[in-house]
Amino acid sequence: MPDEILIIGGGFAGLTAGVALAQAGRRVRLLEQKPHLGGRASSFLDPATGSVVDNGQHLFMGCYHQTIEFLKTIGTLDRVRFQSGLSVKFLDSGGSLSALVCPRLPAPWHLLVGVLRSGSFKWSEKLEVLRIRAALSRRGDSNDGNRNLTVDQWLKGLGQSENLRQYFWNLICIAAMNEDPRIASAALFERVLKLALFSSANDSRLGIARVGLSDCYTTAAAEFISAHGGRVELGQNVTGLLVSDGGCQGVTLAGGERVQAQTVLSAAPWNKFTSLLPGDLLRNEPFFTKILSLRPAPIISINLWFDRPVTNLEFVGLRGTTIQWLFNKSRILDERGRESAASALRTSAPHRSYISLVLSGAHEHIGRSKEDLLAMAMGELQGLMPEAKQAKLVHSLIVKERFATFSPCVGVEDLRPTAATPVRGLYLAGDWTATGLPATIEGAVKSGYTAAGEILQTT
Repeated sequence: MPDEILIIGGGFAGLTAGVALAQAGRRVRLLEQKPHLGGRASSFLDPATGSVVDNGQHLFMGCYHQTIEFLKTIGTLDRVRFQSGLSVKFLDSGGSLSALVCPRLPAPWHLLVGVLRSGSFKWSEKLEVLRIRAALSRRGDSNDGNRNLTVDQWLKGLGQSENLRQYFWNLICIAAMNEDPRIASAALFERVLKLALFSSANDSRLGIARVGLSDCYTTAAAEFISAHGGRVELGQNVTGLLVSDGGCQGVTLAGGERVQAQTVLSAAPWNKFTSLLPGDLLRNEPFFTKILSLRPAPIISINLWFDRPVTNLEFVGLRGTTIQWLFNKSRILDERGRESAASALRTSAPHRSYISLVLSGAHEHIGRSKEDLLAMAMGELQGLMPEAKQAKLVHSLIVKERFATFSPCVGVEDLRPTAATPVRGLYLAGDWTATGLPATIEGAVKSGYTAAGEILQTT
């Protein structure tokens, strides 16, 4: 049997690769630096309220085929609830609510009919959405002409009005890519639109985890690896890669211990991975040097607990505000579904309403104090929802993820490395590698399967 395969990192990418390799009969040893699994897609217990808090809100989609396969394999797909059909509500800064509700028709007709029926768009804007569909159809699978364009430039070129860009396309761009449309790559965004909304082969329904994000996959994946003869070890801080004669022989740990392995898969974030490489390799090998040009895009999550419900909505896109999305965690995490809002009114619990506000692509805001962010969030929330003016804020928790994702800027595809590297026995996985997708759960899972496939073919 081949030697043990060493995996660095216990997020979606590392755990997916570990599960795939274990399923194929390989012995896996996974090392995670933190005392818990999940990486940048994890959850924790807030001690003040007892609530499960995600380190950042994540949505799933029906077109996340590899993520769905992964969750099926480890037996936790039932922890994500998918819509019966694509439906998104929007709340304007003045408090006006509208919705995009798509019928159960094959894509792209579900979206086009939903747009035509929706009160979220003017008639002129509905025609503009149809123009996007026509443009994507004419272009087929090629998006070479967009390589040097931002999302904003591309949308303007397709005749999308400022209002439609600001209140519809930009919300989609920021949610999917975690980047300002004035920075984000049009080529990558076009790929996202085709995959998520305009491909007849894909399912665009949204899914939300009904448990903390860690509970969706971390324990089940670790148990799967262990049940197949592997090991998952926490608190193991890898500080360097052992590279000599063109090959990787293992890693060094913070305590000085050397772990030997003929096959090493790094599923660490790009900024962590580059710190593991020997300096001469990072300076002289273009495959690795280009990774240094990747830049981060931050996400801020503002978690608020009130003494009473402030909304019955499960999640909603916000228009005309700094905050982009609101998630009603009291309802999302409550298995009673629609009954939860009504029952919350009757309960005597001190924290009757828990909501999470999301600010993606938060370059301009990541340096603001938590007090300033809280004041901004409360002001915007009270302007959106009258109930928030009457509610008492009893607890708040702000989570800043400075390195939440890589920035999917123009030209970024040239910087993303493949799973196989020039170093023999060294492989890469992570949402930042060359998946063809932005930094999403699906991208991370896809990278794990791709890396596992490369290892199985060459070892």
